Amino acid sequence: MLTRPKKRLMPKRKGVLKKIILGTIGLLVLFIIALFVNYKIFEKNWSSVSLGQPIVNYGERRAALLVVDIQEGTTGDVSRNSFYKKNADGLIEKINHISDVFKNRNYLILYIRSEISNPLINLLDNSYAKGSLGAEFDKRLKLDSGLEVVKIGNDSFINSTLDSILTRNKINDLYIVGLDAAYCINITSKAAKNRNYHISLIEEAILSESEVVKDSMMIDFRNRGIQILSINSINIVE
Repeated sequence: MLTRPKKRLMPKRKGVLKKIILGTIGLLVLFIIALFVNYKIFEKNWSSVSLGQPIVNYGERRAALLVVDIQEGTTGDVSRNSFYKKNADGLIEKINHISDVFKNRNYLILYIRSEISNPLINLLDNSYAKGSLGAEFDKRLKLDSGLEVVKIGNDSFINSTLDSILTRNKINDLYIVGLDAAYCINITSKAAKNRNYHISLIEEAILSESEVVKDSMMIDFRNRGIQILSINSINIVE
């Protein structure tokens, strides 16, 4: 039986196919480079500490409570951190109690959460992507008596409304609770120190990725002149 010889791919078709393959590889390489560069920039900005402007002497101490990163993506239903989730109920109960103390004395309360809008970063990790459940406050947190601040990194002051709110209300005394002692609370405390705020951390209402890390950070905070308080010894200056 006679068979027709198979048609060989025309050189022109081969050239087109080669161009498509090389173009696809080139686009993929460019995408990976863009992703890498974006991640490195994000990583640097995420951990940077702002200098800010030193606050003026208001003549009297005025306090505000900062509640940091109590979100669905950290302590809530979509959290990937088992230690945070395990300790979330007790932590949030304490924070809500402290918030009530501040509310009853008409002190400012600021609820601060992380939100990431960079689509390339969200491809790598969408835990705090803008519009996602993880970027929202934990539903157990009382939010009926405070202002919301959205931040984009560990430093709560960078590209947020925190500076302007504190200045407008002539705040110079910050009480901080939430997480993480080694990251957001650590960096935010450094930025607040740069602005000459008096800082107090309420130990039982702060969490880190382990008790060992938290204990180490508490020693570091004390060495930096930051006051560490217990929940039963909160003394808000009138």
